Amino acid sequence: PRVGGQVSGPQRSTDVVAVLFTDLVGSTALWAGLGEAAAGKLRRAHDNVLLIAVESHGGKVIKGLGDGIMASFDGAGDAVAAAVAIQQGIQRRNRRSPTPLGVRIGISVGDVTWENADCFGPPVVEASRLCEAAAEGQILVAELVRAMARGRGGHQFHPVGELELKGLPAPLPALAVSWSATEPQSLPPALAR
Repeated sequence: PRVGGQVSGPQRSTDVVAVLFTDLVGSTALWAGLGEAAAGKLRRAHDNVLLIAVESHGGKVIKGLGDGIMASFDGAGDAVAAAVAIQQGIQRRNRRSPTPLGVRIGISVGDVTWENADCFGPPVVEASRLCEAAAEGQILVAELVRAMARGRGGHQFHPVGELELKGLPAPLPALAVSWSATEPQSLPPALAR
């Protein structure tokens, strides 16, 4: 289409953001074994945990991926906090459900190009590949995420080495984020009786 005599195209902008990917481990087999109604209910519960964690840490879900999400954050510390909240939320949900879920997460940070509410660039590829490389329950981040998140949230990062990731020209120094389960609060003695 023409606007003011010029051809208009997709709206583009560039930003520095943290990008987070999640993946539900074993989702295809899980969905196949449950049947359509039960799988739909489980998917909605999974998606709800992810959405609450992302939004409560200032992030935005860019798109759903069927068995995961792609989200963006203005700060690396917020992305790491959301990832920990996702793992804790999934674990809390698993304590109440006969069908446990396992999520893996990858995070990277850097310049992205926004085009029509979607983003592209090296951090998107890195976060996606880190997510693929992560084990169930693991959060893998690029070294730059640790550097930018330093001092925010008190998170512990542990080097996992340089990872050869599909499509990346060089190994990527990566770290795993430690997280612990949130235990249910015990009742005060008067209420426990």
